[in-house]
Amino acid sequence: MSAKKEDPRAIRSKRLLKEAAISLLVETQNLQDLTVQKVTAKAELNRATFYLHYLDLRDLMRHIVYDILDDLSKKLLPLLQLQPVDLDEQLLAFLDYFYQHRKFLAVLFEEKAFQKKLHSFIVDIVQSRRDLQKIVTEDAVSKDIIASSILGIIMWWIRDGKQHSSEFIAQQMSVWMNRRQ
Repeated sequence: MSAKKEDPRAIRSKRLLKEAAISLLVETQNLQDLTVQKVTAKAELNRATFYLHYLDLRDLMRHIVYDILDDLSKKLLPLLQLQPVDLDEQLLAFLDYFYQHRKFLAVLFEEKAFQKKLHSFIVDIVQSRRDLQKIVTEDAVSKDIIASSILGIIMWWIRDGKQHSSEFIAQQMSVWMNRRQ
């Protein structure tokens, strides 16, 4: 049996609600200003449609964060393959995502829960790379320290280093990552 296909109208409504929430966050730069009424007005949908798909604003934001992590996973998938990849190219693709969505992500970075979720995501990527390369964990730098460093660099860049391109940050991180070996 195949899984039930989601109604195209539901897909469209969810997309419009997510886009509206992101747009409002970019405009206001404050998660606390977000309301269901504002999101549905911006999406040009009614509140009943919102509650048909999401329990509340937290549920909508949780889905948006999952979408972000899914997008980042797709960007980093080549790093988790057995074939050799250009690490600098993959790092740049990862950072480009943050640069393209910097206004929205700057708002999310103010939330500890988002920081923690992104930190866990990076820890998982570091561990997956170690497993793939058969790196002995006891001899390696702590994956939490690496993840915290990467997250700290990204947060600084999004908040205070906006004048730097993703290419510049990738080059700087590449130098740092190559020196730590």
